[in-house]
Amino acid sequence: MTSVLNVDTIADKAGTGPVGLTKQHASKAWCKFGPDAQPDDSFNIASGTDVAVGQYRFAKTNAMSTTNYAVTSSSGRAINAFNTGENSTAIESTVNHTQSKYDVVGANFTDYNADGYGMHTIHGDLA
Repeated sequence: MTSVLNVDTIADKAGTGPVGLTKQHASKAWCKFGPDAQPDDSFNIASGTDVAVGQYRFAKTNAMSTTNYAVTSSSGRAINAFNTGENSTAIESTVNHTQSKYDVVGANFTDYNADGYGMHTIHGDLA
């Protein structure tokens, strides 16, 4: 027999707030951005700044509890000065890594810093 659970809201035991995740680790922030560092879509990302060619800084809406959180990054195709559209990668930079902001650096096969499109997600504990 198949069961169906239909609810509008799941609340905590007191009935005053959302249910907290237990023994699970959900993403605390994520972002999809373009070459101008402005988020196309995001969660817990307040803003993006284009620091330099291929260098982006993102501020979180809610800070992390420590600087020991994990940032996983990836990217699509880079659009560099030569408009070659090479495949690229986006990696987190630890230079400006704080509880409330972090940097991502774009790179392709010929240039360390290359503008492009990227995606990243953050795992760790919120403050």
